[in-house]
Amino acid sequence: MFISRRIAHPHPGKLDVVMDRTNRLAEILSRHGGKTRRSRVVAGAGAGEIHVYAQYDSMAAGTGANAAMMDDPDYRKLMADREANPAADITGPEVFRSIWGEMDPTDTVRMHRTYAMPRSNLKAAVGLLEEIGKLVENDPVSIMAGIPVLASRMDTMTVVYSFADMHAFGDGVDRIGMSPEFQNIVTRADELGTLFESRVLRAIG
Repeated sequence: MFISRRIAHPHPGKLDVVMDRTNRLAEILSRHGGKTRRSRVVAGAGAGEIHVYAQYDSMAAGTGANAAMMDDPDYRKLMADREANPAADITGPEVFRSIWGEMDPTDTVRMHRTYAMPRSNLKAAVGLLEEIGKLVENDPVSIMAGIPVLASRMDTMTVVYSFADMHAFGDGVDRIGMSPEFQNIVTRADELGTLFESRVLRAIG
């Protein structure tokens, strides 16, 4: 699975414009085959950002969708609106691929934890993810890990924890994240890579 990510850093007083434009973008991406999601960063790195994700089963599906989107009149109009009245600084699209697990598409809250990690340590990292998967197999949380394919920084792995809502997220941190078993895994993960960024995102309707 491949996932594209676009990040909007809203200018002061322009949030409403950014929300409208990211919604238009998500609709265009969906029309061309992407499984899309808009989220706002509510805590941590990049708080206040708006993220737009599009998921594809293969890289070819993603590049084909992107090529078709370039000829879409609605996309051209969106780009013209951005040029005429800038409302945000835009990062991306960047592209990532999943290496383990999957998300629950009905969730509303996700936590990203990004590690600086050499590719030589990925196999061992997946082993730790398998341990976490067994630890939470009876809990209402799903987990996925991804690495960059086209991005500004390539030496990373991001682990995504998925929850039904903010209450489930808080409960998960208290019961699972703070447990001795989970903290033991976190300590061992620090031997494979360095955790340097974390954020919480809430889905936008």
